[in-house]
Amino acid sequence: MLRKQDLSAGKCYVNYGSKVARAVLAANDNIVTFITYHLDTGNSCGSASECTKSDFIRWADHEATPTELAKLQSHEAEALFREPQAPNREALAYSAEINTRKHVHVK
Repeated sequence: MLRKQDLSAGKCYVNYGSKVARAVLAANDNIVTFITYHLDTGNSCGSASECTKSDFIRWADHEATPTELAKLQSHEAEALFREPQAPNREALAYSAEINTRKHVHVK
C-alpha cells in the first residue's frame, strides 16, 4: 500500500495481484483519474477511470519501476506499428485541395 503523499499525477502505479498498472492523469484530495494497463500485454483499457484517493492508495502495491514502465512503453510502441492508423483529416483535405487545383504554368 502506498503512502498518501506518494501519489501524484504523471506517475504510474502497480498492483501485482491483478497484474495491472494505472497511469495517474489527475489527482486531488478526493478523486484519482487514471488509465489502466495490463502488465502482461501492455494493453490499455482505453478510457480513463476514477476512484477515491483512499481506494487507489489501498489498491497500489508500489510506484512502477523503470523496468515495468519500459515494458508498458515497449508494448505501446509495438501496438503503434501493428494497428492501422486512421488518416489525418487535415492531410486528406489538403491532398484533395491540391488534386483539384489547376496547375498554371507561367512562361
